[in-house]
Amino acid sequence: MMTTMTIARFLLACALPLGSLQAQTQCTFWGDFKTVAETNMLTLNQPSSNHLTLDGQLMYRPLMRTEKYYWLGLQLVKPTLRLDQQAVEATLYSVPFAVKIHAQTKQLMAHHFAGKLKSADQQKLLAIYQSLHSEHLQSLDLSVPSTLQEQDNLGQYQVTYSRNADHSIHRAKQAYLSTKASANLLEFRLPQVRADQFTLTLDKCGLTRLSGQNHTRVESKQGDIRIDVKQDIQFRYNPAPIPATTLLLTLEDDPTLWPQLSEAQLYPRPPAQPLKDAQQFVALLHSQDISTLSSDALAQLLYDNQIYLGALKAVIKSQSLSDQALKRLFMMVGKNDSIYAHQLLVDVYLDPEIQGKQRFRSLMGLKYAQQPLNPELVDLVMESARQTGNGEQRRLSNSAMMVLGVIAHNQQGSEFASDVTQRLTQQLRQTSHSHRQVSLLAALGNSGDASQQQHIAPFLQASAPRLRQQAAESLGKMPNPQSLDYLTTQLTQEQDQETQAALLKAIGNNELTSKQVDGLFSYSQSQPQTVRLAAVAALAQQTKTNPALKPRLKALVKKKKISKSCAR
Repeated sequence: MMTTMTIARFLLACALPLGSLQAQTQCTFWGDFKTVAETNMLTLNQPSSNHLTLDGQLMYRPLMRTEKYYWLGLQLVKPTLRLDQQAVEATLYSVPFAVKIHAQTKQLMAHHFAGKLKSADQQKLLAIYQSLHSEHLQSLDLSVPSTLQEQDNLGQYQVTYSRNADHSIHRAKQAYLSTKASANLLEFRLPQVRADQFTLTLDKCGLTRLSGQNHTRVESKQGDIRIDVKQDIQFRYNPAPIPATTLLLTLEDDPTLWPQLSEAQLYPRPPAQPLKDAQQFVALLHSQDISTLSSDALAQLLYDNQIYLGALKAVIKSQSLSDQALKRLFMMVGKNDSIYAHQLLVDVYLDPEIQGKQRFRSLMGLKYAQQPLNPELVDLVMESARQTGNGEQRRLSNSAMMVLGVIAHNQQGSEFASDVTQRLTQQLRQTSHSHRQVSLLAALGNSGDASQQQHIAPFLQASAPRLRQQAAESLGKMPNPQSLDYLTTQLTQEQDQETQAALLKAIGNNELTSKQVDGLFSYSQSQPQTVRLAAVAALAQQTKTNPALKPRLKALVKKKKISKSCAR
């Protein structure tokens, strides 16, 4: 069941304001934003309350636009947060984020953050956008009041808009109609809108002024929990220039290319408290059952003693820990993501005297890296992967390349990621071994770096079907108009069924036009089962952004099941 504090945060987030704007390049602006919230909770007849104030400069910036959607960037600049009159760290509120908006319906399609935020904190920022989504008002006829259905983090509600005499807009949330499953409110009654009155002023770019109050109540079905949140919200356009150093202004138009603030930067941990020396650390580790130790406890142990992680190489080499303990240890060392963890994992991978299984696990641990690897470590991994040995060494080398691609994806948009993908591409150009080419293509696909797609595309016409298939899979991991063009062009001339299937699945990762969707349906009628199933999988991908396709796809699947049954 959702905790009372979590519900209070939901209520608070749902009332935080943010207008939105038409995605035009001249519409980058900011405004003075302030919200004051009073929360009163009654839990098992025990009352509690808090008073919260959040303010800052709310910035809007139009980003990449296509015919079907556009991205809108948002950032609360220099936020300050006070809880019960005490200053609270507000860094998380300043993380830039972007929302992907449907060009016709103006509904939210997706989102992206410039940092590795926890899910709950992502929802706080998203709620800022959702709470006063106003783009749909630009074309709404308000000559008479209009009642619409909208949604926020709590669920779907009914809201009425009307035009005031001064041409401003009056907004009044009427009532909640349903709750979101993700809000975890099954044990609660529908949220009650006790009061909700806002006045909005818009121009061609969006919100220029907002003021109003909201009062929402959530109560458990048993009546033992009640939470009331009252908020006063103010926003006013600020004509002052936005400093050029503001983070959102420095980011790419395509949010998927934004570098990510790491979890360590966003959620700094207290100083480590290491044991006296490495011997004590190793002894303590041996005294624990690593395979059953809680993740939090093991993570804290490794964090406090990360300066001694190098000593674990001898432990791994000695095989003094159980296989299950080693498996878990590699994963948790990878998640430690410190320079000491990186060094240990690379050292284990490079040591031919260590069992191959453990060397592979060290690579799997590296997949968790959110921080850049030391350039010298990247050099060592790259050099090792150049070895063209057979058997185990070849498999390890290929895995190392693919892991570097994953690490680059974890840090997409960073200088480190760009350097790694450029080096992978350089190796791809230099090698003539097909197995190496397959691994390097897979690594580039794992990176998701679309700037390298022109180096992948030529392999769609390679003589070996396996190379063509891998090129298709890799391009499918970087969906965009250019990679889609490469894939669709090759599909028209591809004869190999397995490669056709790979192309179809990759195409399905893109947002397709109705004509392209019809093309997938035609492939779903193909006789080769491999091709048919790939087309159905691609169509299933399309339903994520185009739910209207679901009935047509269900009818297709049902028809195929009937045909298969009759054939028996």
